[in-house]
Amino acid sequence: MSEYHDAEPVFVRSKWGTNRYVYNANNPVGMALIIASLLFAAGGMYSLHDSSSWSEGELHDAVHAAVDSLNVAPQQVGGWRGDYEELIADAIEASGEGPEHGIVSVSSENYGADDVGESDLESFEVRTDDVDAVYCLRVSPPAADTFTTITVSLQVTVEADSC
Repeated sequence: MSEYHDAEPVFVRSKWGTNRYVYNANNPVGMALIIASLLFAAGGMYSLHDSSSWSEGELHDAVHAAVDSLNVAPQQVGGWRGDYEELIADAIEASGEGPEHGIVSVSSENYGADDVGESDLESFEVRTDDVDAVYCLRVSPPAADTFTTITVSLQVTVEADSC
C-alpha cells in the first residue's frame, strides 16, 4: 500500500507561474492523457481539413448539379440579386456536393464579339485552390443591365477546361 502512497500524482501545479494544474508526465496516467490529448487534437485538425477541401470528383459533381438546377427553372437576376457569378456560386453551394466549408471561385471570362463570335454567351470559370480542375460555364442570355429584378430562363453548358 505504501508504493501507491508515494506515487506521482496525475495532475501537478504548473511551473510557469500560474495557479493551473497540468498533466504530470511522470505518472503513467498523466502521460496517457497527454498522448490522448495530442491524438484528439490531430484527429480534429484532420477532420477540419477534410471538411473544407474539395476533391476533383466533388467539384465535378457540384458544378454539374448546379448547371442542371440553373437549366431546370427560371432564375431571378438583376437588382440586388447580383450577377451570374453570384447565381452560379449559390447554385454550386446549394447542390449539397463537396465539403461543408469549401471555397469555390467563379470568375467572369468576357469574350469580345469579334474574338469567338459568341456575343450571345457569357463565360465563367469555376475553380478551387484545392484541385487543378477548372470548369467553363457558358450562360445564355447575357446578363441584362437593369436595376430591377427580372426572371429569365437560362441555358447553361459546362466544359471541363478553362474558357
